Amino acid sequence: SMALAHLGAMAVVKGKTVVHYTLELADTVVGQRYDSCITGIELKNLMSMKDSIVMAVEHIPGQLIIKEYPTKSASTRTISTHLEKLKQKGINPDMIIVDYADLLKPEGSSKEEKRHQLESIYEELRTLAYEFSCPVWTASQTNRSGLDAEVITMNAISEAFSKCFVADFIFSVSRTIMDKAKNGGRVFIAKNR
Repeated sequence: SMALAHLGAMAVVKGKTVVHYTLELADTVVGQRYDSCITGIELKNLMSMKDSIVMAVEHIPGQLIIKEYPTKSASTRTISTHLEKLKQKGINPDMIIVDYADLLKPEGSSKEEKRHQLESIYEELRTLAYEFSCPVWTASQTNRSGLDAEVITMNAISEAFSKCFVADFIFSVSRTIMDKAKNGGRVFIAKNR
């Protein structure tokens, strides 16, 4: 979630329009993460530095729209409908963020295996990217093998490996206990089409 907020924040700073869908965290929490990413103020200090935040963000050329849906209540169709409404208001996204796709409601039969539902969700998100001519970023959890891995590869993606086939770009972020102690971590590019 923090990596997605960083991606979105840097796009907004560069003058892009970012639409961020959150299916897990409250929209206010996501907004605070953006404030922290943009200003460099730690999350724990945001509330005491409101004036500094307002001054820092008021001249940013981009636009951020955060839309919250409860887990499994929104589908890719829900997102598409929201994006169409924004388009009618003259708001065209340069980047769409879905935090995170595995929490979307599948469009197909609820009797389908979860892995097939997830594959369909990722395919539908790829279609959204095509229809709105912009990247769609999302996140996915790892399976148990990724919990202690120094480098997380595609083999550690949870639930449905087919998600990897659909994606154009996959990177992983990992931190061992030693990395955390040194305030470091690893980014691994697992796929780049």
